Amino acid sequence: MLNSNIIKYFPDEISQIINEYFTQDEEEKNKAIEEIRLRVDRPIQLKFNKFEKILQKNVSQESILRTIQYVCDNSIYSYQNQICEGFITVRGGHRIGITGNCVIENNKVSNINYISSLNFRVAKEIKGASNKLLKYVLDLEKNNVYTTLIVSPPGVRKDYNS
Repeated sequence: MLNSNIIKYFPDEISQIINEYFTQDEEEKNKAIEEIRLRVDRPIQLKFNKFEKILQKNVSQESILRTIQYVCDNSIYSYQNQICEGFITVRGGHRIGITGNCVIENNKVSNINYISSLNFRVAKEIKGASNKLLKYVLDLEKNNVYTTLIVSPPGVRKDYNS
């Protein structure tokens, strides 16, 4: 079974399909999962570190709407600012990207209507990943943090060895 912190955001018809896949080889696949993609009228897509798997279950608009309700604790309005940014961050550091039709007011996204896809980015801790970078980020003499931006293409680690 997939991590319960993630699976709880999916309606039963989606969580069952995903859980069936993970029961085949749970330990190995659970370590490497990076994304779960839901798109209206398209199959569920799982992205792992070194491969992708397409599950034979098309996602309905209703399933997308129920999923976003679960993600927003049944209060989409209270998450409106995050939705307008194009993603919601949930407990555990997981991020859910949102696509749909944007409503623009004053050159700014004020809402996203007709949500058509959700992309769950599964967070994972990599202990010690920042150890080599700390001397470039922390000013220990002044007990301060330097202004820092770490950049790399999607899917590439953001650590000192990349």
